[in-house]
Amino acid sequence: TLATRLALVHGDVSPKNILVGARGPIFLDAECAWFGDPAFDLAFCLNHLLLKCIWVPACADRFLAAYDALKDAYLERVTWEQVDTIEQRTARLLPALLLGRIDGKSPVEYIVAESDKAVVREAATTLIVSRPTSLAEIRDAWARHLRRD
Repeated sequence: TLATRLALVHGDVSPKNILVGARGPIFLDAECAWFGDPAFDLAFCLNHLLLKCIWVPACADRFLAAYDALKDAYLERVTWEQVDTIEQRTARLLPALLLGRIDGKSPVEYIVAESDKAVVREAATTLIVSRPTSLAEIRDAWARHLRRD
């Protein structure tokens, strides 16, 4: 997605940076913003929803439902390009973000157990190798990895 330059990208779309307002969402903390690929913002937020399944396993079904709701709402409103095009870029980026939030320069603070990190690493590397083309593929693969534990 590095070569894609389509829109202003927030750069830190995570649940903690979204307020629900009367007229729609309000996005906070845009200091990471740049002009680039909007697939990043979608992948970044979906990434957090998947990782929270590990953090609070009892709520995994709800986080996966939130993943589906965000994916569907976002893709329904894509008008600047073909939906399958941005979905494919998002699907290619998301597994790398999963791995990056475990072993990268900015790991999530809420996944600390090595066994949990191992689940994320295994799922992410499997997805990177398989090169998914849809966000549903990622969701389904993630759900399968969660059931293995």
